Amino acid sequence: MTDTWHEVIHGDRWASSATLWVEDGTEYTGAQIGKLASRIEEAIRAHGPARVVSIRSPHKLGCFAGQLGSWRAGCVAVADDHTLTERDFDRVRPDLTVEVRSGPSPSVGITAPPGPRPPGERIPEEVVAVNFTSGSTGSRKAVAVTRGNLLALFGCRDLDVPGDPGPDAPGGGPRTAGSFATPTYDGWWFDTWRTVATGGRVVCLPHVNDDVFAWPDLVETYGISRLLLPAAVITTVVEAVPDCVADIPWLFSGGEQFRMSTYRRARQAGLRGHFVNLYGPTEATFATHHYRLPEEFAAPTIPIGRPLDGCRQTLRTPANGPSDARELVVSGPFVCLGYLEDGALVHRFQDPAGQPTYRTGDLVSPDENGDLVFAGRLDGEVKVNGMRVDTAALEQRITTLPRVLDCRVAQDERHTVAFVRTDPAALDDPLARDRIESVVQDFSPAIGVRLVGRYPVKAGGKVDVPTLMDRYRLTEKVEET
Repeated sequence: MTDTWHEVIHGDRWASSATLWVEDGTEYTGAQIGKLASRIEEAIRAHGPARVVSIRSPHKLGCFAGQLGSWRAGCVAVADDHTLTERDFDRVRPDLTVEVRSGPSPSVGITAPPGPRPPGERIPEEVVAVNFTSGSTGSRKAVAVTRGNLLALFGCRDLDVPGDPGPDAPGGGPRTAGSFATPTYDGWWFDTWRTVATGGRVVCLPHVNDDVFAWPDLVETYGISRLLLPAAVITTVVEAVPDCVADIPWLFSGGEQFRMSTYRRARQAGLRGHFVNLYGPTEATFATHHYRLPEEFAAPTIPIGRPLDGCRQTLRTPANGPSDARELVVSGPFVCLGYLEDGALVHRFQDPAGQPTYRTGDLVSPDENGDLVFAGRLDGEVKVNGMRVDTAALEQRITTLPRVLDCRVAQDERHTVAFVRTDPAALDDPLARDRIESVVQDFSPAIGVRLVGRYPVKAGGKVDVPTLMDRYRLTEKVEET
């Protein structure tokens, strides 16, 4: 277990000849990664003082080594796999951009934006990285991540995989995690850095849209013991190609609500591995709560569970909201420092006593076992023809129906639509549609229903709701003509 930040960035692993990283069919040792990181560090130092460094690379290894080199140079590392926007860069205002290409002939290039640099003290010294929120509950934000945040995550025992032999056990190899997350989102810290910091190795999996059928060979070759996937991706894989994850002992779900319908179909498909539902806002590094599902589970909703080791919770009575639900407030070393805007820290996450605290805006209620169940958001109610509708309650009701896999309720200035993901046969089944529409009518006759076979997803694996609405508006125009 890693105890200090110095051990993370300067430890023996960066001189090791053992395989630490696997990507695009190539194995990389700790020494090779350490050497690339040293080149990046030297390039940053040679260019002059810098506080924020943007690491741009089409390869995950380039982003990973770039973060390591930036940390060694004392900089905030902002990883970008070419998915960040100009607005994102405006929020962090990097002093330098480092272009990294990994592979047999790695290269490092460095540029500085024109104009004067912002003052170095604009961001506190303990900040080392940035999380970007998905923007699903508002405008996208940049979150300042500290050394202490990451060390708390690396040391969290509740995220260990039980029964993993570890690198020093007789007959056991290194802990191996599959990596699906992109470097700009918080799942990256669990996929990659926590794995390496606790003595494991990382195997990068091709994206679902690229070559999901390569997964089983990688699982068998490297003995992948755990994999974190967004709930929407788990749903897709379980429905279409469950064999791709059948031999992975531990599957973690995060980013979005993990539906009981998905878990039920996983068991029906013969998957007998362990499932862990993770919950946590981006503002709390990675996750704050977990729930390990028993093999026999029949409740209508999968809980988000209990706080992870090192995290604390408070249930706050909201001024407006359901009488049986409470707003979840999280505190402790997992909570990040605050938001960045225009290259400076503009808002700290703390309570009146100055302790790291974040109000999630999520509503929860304890079940009979004391585990928390997600009950919606404070801003989750929408008005439909003047009537308030609880979208979380509507989504939950619909997902309990037969043949329904998921439901997302979205609204724009003209439409409120329930996008219902069903199994393929139900798309043209009048009885299935009637059941769904009957539930929707109970909430509001003005809510439209659209049955879909698959949700579009963003780069990080979350459902792309704006694209769903764009498609709905387009089909509405076609039907009107």
